[in-house]
Amino acid sequence: MSAAPEGFSETRLIDPFEIHVGPVFEEGDKGAKRYAFRVDERHVNKRGVVHGGMMMTFADAALGQAVWDFTDRVPSVTMNMQAQFIDGARLGDLVEVRPELVRRTRALVFVRGDFMTGDRTLMIINSVWKLLGEG
Repeated sequence: MSAAPEGFSETRLIDPFEIHVGPVFEEGDKGAKRYAFRVDERHVNKRGVVHGGMMMTFADAALGQAVWDFTDRVPSVTMNMQAQFIDGARLGDLVEVRPELVRRTRALVFVRGDFMTGDRTLMIINSVWKLLGEG
């Protein structure tokens, strides 16, 4: 397991699958956080590049945490995530995202994120989340 990058603290994950692929780290204030993970041997494919499934799992965890903050802790589920894979991260890279709230309705939250390592864009996600118990 990797240590938190400077300025980050570990995100409290509760989903057993996310815990298995974590840790995930966060930095910043509620509603304006950055999330990150450090690529280790569990995350890469045979070519030494982060597996797309890991990137999607990280996206679901990070954007889900952001929705939790954007809605003052209203439970939600992922309805849709559209991914554009642009580049690959490698062993030791720090993958980061700063989720952006695009729109909120009574029942849905729209969130996007640019997933980066350094100045390289790895993936762009647009997502829709269903708020549970509302609408």
